Amino acid sequence: MTTIEDIRFPTPDEIEGFWAFDKMHAPRPLHPLSQDLVMSTLAEGFTKAQKEYDSPIVASNQAINHYFFMSFHPHPDENVIADRMSRYIDTLNAKVPLVGKRWTNEWLPMIRDRNEAERDVDYSQMTDAELRAKFDDMTNWMTEMWYVHGHINFALLSGAALSDMYVEVMQPDDPTESYQILQGYHTRPVDAAHGLWDLSRKVKSSPALTALFDETATRDLPAKLEQSEEGREFLAALDKYLYEFGWRSDAVYDLADVPWRENPVIPLGAVARYVNMPDSDDPMIQFERAVKLREELTERIRTKLADDPERLAKFEELYDAARYAYPLTEDHAFYIDQMGVVLLRRFVRAVGAALARNGVIAEGDDVFFLHKDEVRDALSNGGDLRQTVNKRRAEVKAAAQVTPPDALGTPPPPPQPGDFVDPFIDAVVTRLLGIKPPPEGEQDANMIDGVAGSPGVYTGVARVVRSLEQAGDLEDGEVMVCEMTLPPWVPMFAIAGAVVADVGGVMSHCAIVAREFAIPAVVGSVNGTTRIQTGQTVTVDGTNGNVWLDGREL
Repeated sequence: MTTIEDIRFPTPDEIEGFWAFDKMHAPRPLHPLSQDLVMSTLAEGFTKAQKEYDSPIVASNQAINHYFFMSFHPHPDENVIADRMSRYIDTLNAKVPLVGKRWTNEWLPMIRDRNEAERDVDYSQMTDAELRAKFDDMTNWMTEMWYVHGHINFALLSGAALSDMYVEVMQPDDPTESYQILQGYHTRPVDAAHGLWDLSRKVKSSPALTALFDETATRDLPAKLEQSEEGREFLAALDKYLYEFGWRSDAVYDLADVPWRENPVIPLGAVARYVNMPDSDDPMIQFERAVKLREELTERIRTKLADDPERLAKFEELYDAARYAYPLTEDHAFYIDQMGVVLLRRFVRAVGAALARNGVIAEGDDVFFLHKDEVRDALSNGGDLRQTVNKRRAEVKAAAQVTPPDALGTPPPPPQPGDFVDPFIDAVVTRLLGIKPPPEGEQDANMIDGVAGSPGVYTGVARVVRSLEQAGDLEDGEVMVCEMTLPPWVPMFAIAGAVVADVGGVMSHCAIVAREFAIPAVVGSVNGTTRIQTGQTVTVDGTNGNVWLDGREL
């Protein structure tokens, strides 16, 4: 059986290229079936989309000790690179401004309709042959969604261009101000956060429910609520909410991760934290403030450009593209990364149940330890894969006890003055993922040098949380220190006084939501979750991107 001692990661001379650990989307080891159905289909879909923009870059990934490593690297054929580069910038200029509108008018309706219909499909009556055909169909659908996602990656260029123009014209002191002009748009995560708030108001309006939530551990709430008519009415409202918004979890790319729909402990925990908060903390109020700020910033730059009609027209062109493109950075995660993956999990569990009935595996959820071809073959020919499952379960368990390196291989040389800067790499790698060269020279041992995500300075007690379930322990005003955040984490921003995230750039989800909630955030801290301890007093300088471990006053 695999043990921790058996796990090692390749040295630079043992692996070709440069591979970044995708901590944002897969902070924990991926099960084998997730590697095939989610990770590999992602690279296929992304690369197909990138070709349509004449991008010289392709997407590749690999699971190393079950951890997800990603690489955006030049196409392997130099002739292809030369051919695409002859059209690349012109293609970007022609196609990128249309991405947001294509999402709104074409891709969103297609994905929403298919996924919403899939919620109610009964797989339990399918024969093994029907399950195998559906297995291939669902795999192809996941690839198609990643293909759409690959287009959406280019929408980041619209936001980057608008932000750059804002900086050029307004020259703000706050480095994040230029990104606040991109925010305050209505998205499904906004609806999801407000839905939890509405549930909390139902509890707060009832003395009996308020007492029950105050006195009961979150994990015991469902059973307690079943014991009264008022509690059952609340559970019915919660179930209605979860039918709309419960197709989400905090480990995006792993099919084995249990979503809210199956285990409502996480949303119930958020409701419980909201109950004692005043009405003035309503997330919609925070959202409306973000809308107002965006409108104010937009008016300022328009006033500044009033006497320069050519540049004003350029601003309006960029703003029009960004107002379609930027909201989809949140909405696509809801419908593809979250709902799409969880619905695939729902189907895969039905396949697992069939394989368990056939004696191929011991329990339905053992299917996550199989690879795609093994599942397809077992649906056709049966077999006994129980020993295979046991071996891989030990591998995943051992992998979960190690900390993978942030990157593997040999990094590309830093760009030199005059070098071509690929707009796609700048937007995705630098501004979204926050990947940057390590700082030069000796560093202050009391400081973490990250990325300025949301402005302001805040000193408070830190709480390190590595999952949404752990985030349920967050106390009002604490500094939330996490590996990453995604849309399901939004309720935590109403509780936290500031946020520090290991990964992410200025255009990451964590930075966006922190700005909308007007709390300081430092993203791209790399190792904040290991250098900061729960209970430690720290100072978060979201304006300059620093975290002071000694809690100093600034």
